[in-house]
Amino acid sequence: MPPKKGSFYKKIDCGSNSGYQRHYRLKEPSCDPCRKAASKHTRNYFLKNKDKIKNNPAYKAKRLRMKVRRYARKRGNKTEPYSFEQVLEKYGTVCYLCNVEIDMDAPRNCTGDNWEMGLHIDHVIDLQYGGADSLENVRPTHAYCNIHKSKIKPSSR
Repeated sequence: MPPKKGSFYKKIDCGSNSGYQRHYRLKEPSCDPCRKAASKHTRNYFLKNKDKIKNNPAYKAKRLRMKVRRYARKRGNKTEPYSFEQVLEKYGTVCYLCNVEIDMDAPRNCTGDNWEMGLHIDHVIDLQYGGADSLENVRPTHAYCNIHKSKIKPSSR
């Protein structure tokens, strides 16, 4: 693919991860060789750094926040940056749904012993119903309470 005139990225060839990034920066569709090269690059990175990534809770939390923010933006909802520490500082460690203390040592995912009492950060007004992804719309909950809250229809809340 010939480079755009005056493009800063004109020395980057297609068929590489850099070529894929060039397509992205120029807001153009990427070609098959660039997509394959980017996929291979990402796969190799995760294979080389598996232990560092797998055992890093900060990395997992960061990825989760990025996923939630992307979901909110796609739906046109307001997003503001916040951290788990800010949520706990503002609202404490008591579940806002059942008013019982949250076990901060329990696993946050739904595996292991005592996962039901683990910390989840819940959107009071769900993103799918137009709620904002901001500090004002999130509260700490138990994993069990959060999962069962999602089964209740919004009209009955």
